[in-house]
Amino acid sequence: MVRRRSREEDDTEINITPMLDIVFIMLIFFIVTTSFVTEPGIDPRRPQAETAQEKTRANVLIAISSTGQIWMNKQPIALSDVRIRVENAVAENPESSAVIIADEEAGSGVLIDLMDQIRLGGIGSISIAAEPGSG
Repeated sequence: MVRRRSREEDDTEINITPMLDIVFIMLIFFIVTTSFVTEPGIDPRRPQAETAQEKTRANVLIAISSTGQIWMNKQPIALSDVRIRVENAVAENPESSAVIIADEEAGSGVLIDLMDQIRLGGIGSISIAAEPGSG
């Protein structure tokens, strides 16, 4: 004798397929809209400025140590390599912006040369990090 399922047993199953579709769509949305920020690798002592403002978005962070060494993506790099790395960042995200975190002991010549290489790499929006000063 074959036992047949009653109609009540069939109605108690929960179809989770629509919920999974929504979860996957949300996952894809968040992956596509996420901006990845890479850390420079060092945390230099920033100069203070009374007019310092917080910058919320920048995907290229470059640091200059007190000895004038340039850091990007947690490794020291030569000034001549900055332009190539910036061009790669612009290829991934055409709306890239850069923040230079320069130590207050770093020379201004290194800072100017670095800014030139960033602009030649295709980024026009460059900010220099500073600590908010007391007024």
